[in-house]
Amino acid sequence: MGLALEESVKEDEDQVEEAEGVPFVLEKKVVPHLNNKTIDYITSPQEGFIIRKEGKDPGCGDCSC
Repeated sequence: MGLALEESVKEDEDQVEEAEGVPFVLEKKVVPHLNNKTIDYITSPQEGFIIRKEGKDPGCGDCSC
């Protein structure tokens, strides 16, 4: 799966989305797998995108993972 900040877009393969004013590119083939998911970009400790279920994970207590 590929996610990246908007730098180069392959129109036939990629889709541009925006979250809180930050545009990013994702492969069109992953879009159907993102229902009920949240995409976030973290800067530490490992910089990059994370994809998680919306809301709290029932097995995770009070954290938002």
